[in-house]
Amino acid sequence: MKDDEILLNQWLADDIGAKVGDRISLSYFVLGPMRRLQERKSAFRVLDILPTDKAGDSDLMPDFPGLADKTNCRDWEPGIPIDVKKIRPKDEDYWAAHRGRPKAFVTLPAGRKMWSNRFGNLTGVRYPLGKVSEAKISEGILKTIDVSSAGLYFQPVRTLGLKAGQEATDFGQLFLGLSMFLIASALILMGLVFVFGVERRSEQVGMLLAVGFAPKLVRLLLLLEGGILAVLGTVVGVAAGAIYTKAMIYGLRTVWQGAVGGSAIHFNVDSSSMLIGAGGGLLVSFVAIWLSLRKQFRQPARELLGRAQGVSLGTRRDAQKGKTGLWVAIAAVIGAVVLIAIMAEEKSGAFFGAGALLLIAEIGIASALLGIIGGRWAGPMTSVGGLGVRNCTRRSRRSLAIVGLLAAGSFLVIAVGANRKAPFADPHRRDSGTGGFALLGESSIGILQDLNSNAERKSLGLEELEGVDIVQLHVRDGDDASCLNLNRAQRPRLLGLEPGQLKQRSAFGFMSAVEGLNVDAGWGLLDIDAGADVVPAIGDYATIIWALGKRMGDEIDYVDEKGREFRLRLVGMLKNSVLQGSLIIAEDEFVRRFPSEEGYRMFLIDTAEKHQGEVSEKLSSRLVDFGLDIIPTTQRLARFNTVENTYLSIFELLGGLGLVLGSVGIGLVVLLNALERRGEMAMLRAVGFGKKILKQMVLYEYGSLMLFGLLCGVVAALVAIRPVLRSPGANVPYLSLAITIGAIGASGILWIWLAATFTLSGRVLDALRHE
Repeated sequence: MKDDEILLNQWLADDIGAKVGDRISLSYFVLGPMRRLQERKSAFRVLDILPTDKAGDSDLMPDFPGLADKTNCRDWEPGIPIDVKKIRPKDEDYWAAHRGRPKAFVTLPAGRKMWSNRFGNLTGVRYPLGKVSEAKISEGILKTIDVSSAGLYFQPVRTLGLKAGQEATDFGQLFLGLSMFLIASALILMGLVFVFGVERRSEQVGMLLAVGFAPKLVRLLLLLEGGILAVLGTVVGVAAGAIYTKAMIYGLRTVWQGAVGGSAIHFNVDSSSMLIGAGGGLLVSFVAIWLSLRKQFRQPARELLGRAQGVSLGTRRDAQKGKTGLWVAIAAVIGAVVLIAIMAEEKSGAFFGAGALLLIAEIGIASALLGIIGGRWAGPMTSVGGLGVRNCTRRSRRSLAIVGLLAAGSFLVIAVGANRKAPFADPHRRDSGTGGFALLGESSIGILQDLNSNAERKSLGLEELEGVDIVQLHVRDGDDASCLNLNRAQRPRLLGLEPGQLKQRSAFGFMSAVEGLNVDAGWGLLDIDAGADVVPAIGDYATIIWALGKRMGDEIDYVDEKGREFRLRLVGMLKNSVLQGSLIIAEDEFVRRFPSEEGYRMFLIDTAEKHQGEVSEKLSSRLVDFGLDIIPTTQRLARFNTVENTYLSIFELLGGLGLVLGSVGIGLVVLLNALERRGEMAMLRAVGFGKKILKQMVLYEYGSLMLFGLLCGVVAALVAIRPVLRSPGANVPYLSLAITIGAIGASGILWIWLAATFTLSGRVLDALRHE
């Protein structure tokens, strides 16, 4: 018997007038999405006609409740709609005489092709009596049956839990990464202080060298002096770091609780981490001190004794430094371009890194400019402003320190502060994080009905919901892969939807797609053939990059409800959205992998803003038995944004400390130079320069450095936040950032004015004696 052939019993053959060799069409129903019955047809050729009494028996029909136990077919209650008007008297007679005796037979492959569904392809198995005993059959079944096919399988819960904890969010790395600029600023400041101390003692160093002390011994002496201070500072720093960390933990448990999603965080002192931190701090401190001593010991004892280490302007060495700075700038710019190119799918991280490299390039440009000014523009100056700018090259390292401190601080403050997220002004924009949907609902119990069908709405008492469209999603519970979960999600929650429903709306903005596929395909990416046991999946940026630690094209091992392993391949990435915390797959794949997940448990509700409250109230009240909870999509998105904004608030403190160090650095450099140049200023006053002109010269000198440093930080930060500026819902606090930068500029001007006043104070003759 072939798969396109059929056997009929005599009753059916007489009823439809069929004979052997005829082709007949068999109409039947299959269960489609949302429990819709879909009519299908298959054609067969009649192979033979069997006697009605010998064509099987009534036990071949499965024991359907509400059907097999009824004596009259008009009393059937099978749970599916039946048109009893089509039941004829002869049908009633057949049921009374034969019950469920089959009227036709097809091959098993043909039956599977027609009626296989997500639950399987068999309704019963028959074993012939007499050949094998019932006990043997039972024993054989128990040996061969796979219990996982019934949904019983084991998961390594402990292993998965430990792995999730081990891969949890590392706050240490986050703080260290954002603190690098702060650490660099502190090292620059420490180097300035130490260099100034050594320069003030140049006569002592020259004396020690002159009386026979070896340079290595004198260098070691000064290194030990600085080392003792570094050790004391490290001890204080470790204690202060522990206090600062404890304060941060307290903040995360109270005012910043939104950053950890309510998770309990406790302060734990790890001696090994404190020792590593102390050792690292000491190491970089000794390196900074050693580098500071190198230049001092290049000068002979005669110059050190004569305090002749003053300044050299317009030297060939200045020009050489300028070339080196220019090459550094070129290399950093090339690195920024390459970084953006190779990290295309992680635009935020790529542009932040590019901004940091641009910051280095700008400092290199500053070094090049100082070299050019000092090497080529060594002629006479005809303006006070030009003379002030020319004086920036007197202590080029100190000038670069000012530029670097201010650039790093302003870069960090702007780059962090600009990333704050805010609710979208228009939540109905399709490319926004809401997908254009006003409401999002989640139910405890699956809803089987199609909420877009007028008939189903009427049965649920929702006939008043005119103009409301609902996208229904299946849900397979798993690990929360949102930013509210500090642990690394191992098997994230899955959502199943019909891709066309979101594709036709162009809902949610896509950031990237796996290599070889076009991101413009959008939700159509879920329909691609990824191979055997590989299911295409889409997630948003926060879910894929941060919660899962994955990239486009990566695969995640998963297990269906029967214990069969398959893989989720990440083929598309959304911008941050209300779907954060889950991966989305096509509905047909979801139903095939998880057939017992009845109904829909997540709902994206498309309605006008003015009807939002009314629609929410009606759905919640009518579907209360399903445990439906509805919230505005903007509120859900704001909850996710709160986490990121809280982290940014913490990191802004680090940026603020960086700006404080920058301000202190300006004051320190200006003060050091003021102490050195009191004699010079006295000489200028003696030859006729007035105090006003000299103050202007000092303001031009340090004001140009301060302005250039802030400008470098702002330009680099604008590159770092470019993806933010182009994203919908960007809430860059321009005013507060401008006020912060302006405050730093004002404090710098104050320091400069105080230093200029101090430099020009006192008697001219007293200052001239030291010139």
